[in-house]
Amino acid sequence: MVFFKSGDEKFEQGNEFIKRKEYDKARSAFEKAVSKGAADAEVAKVMIALLNLRSASVQTYGDAVNILREKKDLEITFGLFTLKCAQLATECDAVHSELVAAAMSQAGGPALKARAEALFAAAMKFQTGIGTNTLIIPEVYTAIKITGIQKANGLMAEGNENMAESVAMEDPKRAAEFLQMALNYRQQLGDTNAEARIRNKITQYAKAAACWVCGREATGETLHFVTMPTEVTAMQQKTKSASPLPSYVGGESIYVCRACYLAISKRADAIAKQYHDAAIREMQAMEARLNARINQVNARIR
Repeated sequence: MVFFKSGDEKFEQGNEFIKRKEYDKARSAFEKAVSKGAADAEVAKVMIALLNLRSASVQTYGDAVNILREKKDLEITFGLFTLKCAQLATECDAVHSELVAAAMSQAGGPALKARAEALFAAAMKFQTGIGTNTLIIPEVYTAIKITGIQKANGLMAEGNENMAESVAMEDPKRAAEFLQMALNYRQQLGDTNAEARIRNKITQYAKAAACWVCGREATGETLHFVTMPTEVTAMQQKTKSASPLPSYVGGESIYVCRACYLAISKRADAIAKQYHDAAIREMQAMEARLNARINQVNARIR
């Protein structure tokens, strides 16, 4: 009676677990196959690397790239799929680049530009390395079919949005141009929600107005000017402005440049703080008077 399975038996057991989609058990079986020196130990290492990709991280995809490139001439059977290690290496390298880019900082213009460039580089890997073919790993584990072109379009869209935000404060019109490119990629993907969001932002960034308060002209709504609710009378609407650009919307709001808006807001905050501090002082004084009277009553009772 055999109590301990050999390495080869563990390897076959791992394959059976994959067919049943018991991936944790499969990974354990392949690890034992490697440690017991199975004839297919090198294939088992590839299987372990692929099973680790269920946790999509920079580390797991980086490890997979290294192993798959070493075994690029191998062809393996993974459940119902027959896979070539060379193709898997190309896919894992592209996904690894995507994950590295996605993890990059989005704080500030230079960081956003660097992230955008990394996304563009990852998109190029999907486009040239995979193209119209379907990505293997998502199909194996989730039955989702997505082509290299689709992945590339999504990354190009995100990269152009990052580029837009990286230059928005200095050049809103250029930011709108980047957003237009992002919109084109979203349209190819049929992402209607993203299309509506980007179109709205393009309209805002390309918009120009004159500040009602100081008269300065500015481009880029939400960036360099905002809308503030108020009441513009019919007579004021007829008054000529020094700028040909609009300074109000209907009779219910006005355009205010960022500088004037912040000046008003900060002054309002300062006034509110004065009232708040005065109220706190009065409450503390009232509390002190109340405590003093309570102490007097307690003293009389004693």
